[in-house]
Amino acid sequence: MQHWSLSVISHNKLASAPPAIFVGVILFCLSLMSGLIHAQTPLLANPSALGSTTQSPFSQQPAFLEVDQAFAFFVSLDGPDTISVHWTIAPGYYLYADKFNFAISDPEALRTALIPVLPAGVTHEDEFFGVVTVYFGQARAVLKLPDGSHDEFTLAVGFQGCAEAGLCYPPTLRSVDITQ
Repeated sequence: MQHWSLSVISHNKLASAPPAIFVGVILFCLSLMSGLIHAQTPLLANPSALGSTTQSPFSQQPAFLEVDQAFAFFVSLDGPDTISVHWTIAPGYYLYADKFNFAISDPEALRTALIPVLPAGVTHEDEFFGVVTVYFGQARAVLKLPDGSHDEFTLAVGFQGCAEAGLCYPPTLRSVDITQ
C-alpha cells in the first residue's frame, strides 16, 4: 500500500520564500558572470603580439606600445662617409619601406636629404595604404654622407609604422646628434 502526503504551505511561509529565491538568483548570476570572465581572461591577459602589460578583463581594446618601443633604433658609424640606422621592430608591428626619410639637419650649411640603401622588404596588404612593402623584426638603412661632412652633425630620421592589430602611427621624426 502506498501512502501519499501533501504539504500545504501557508501564506506566511510563502512570504519568506521570495528573499531566498532572490538570493539564489543573484548567486547564480554572479557565478555565471565569474565563469564568463575567467573564460575570457587568458585571451585578454595575453596580448603578447602587442607587447601589452596592462589591460582590463572587461575591455576588448588591445594596449599598444609607444612608437619608440615599437620601433627602437640606433645609428652606427660604418666608415668615414657611411652610417647605418638599425631598427628593432617589436613583434606584431611593422615599418613601411616608402615612409623612411633621412637628412642632415644641422649644421645648416650641410642641410641635405640622404638617400638610403634598404634591404628587400615583404609585400604586405595594409588596411591603410593597400599593397605596400614593409619590414618585420629588423631593418637597416645604409646612408652615404656627402663629401665634406663635418665631424659633428645632426641626423634627422623619419619613419612610419603600424601594429598588426590595427593601429597606424603618424609619421615620426627623430633627431640624432652624430660625432665621428
